[in-house]
Amino acid sequence: MRGLGDRWLAGEPVDGVAFAHHDSVEVVGGSLDGHAGTVLLLLAVAPEPLYLVAVDGRGDVRIRQSALQAAPRAS
Repeated sequence: MRGLGDRWLAGEPVDGVAFAHHDSVEVVGGSLDGHAGTVLLLLAVAPEPLYLVAVDGRGDVRIRQSALQAAPRAS
């Protein structure tokens, strides 16, 4: 039986988890407000999903789901 992290990496939905592996996101609030990034890993699901995000120009950062939003799509 695969663990939650393995299922998430395989693209399976996880209750309460808004972002998938490689999703483009934007940081909302805090010192990185407005920075774009890419979701690398789901680190935890409780009490709130926590991701490792490659933030443009800032490296890999741990960010809670509430501080992320889907990045606007390029036209």
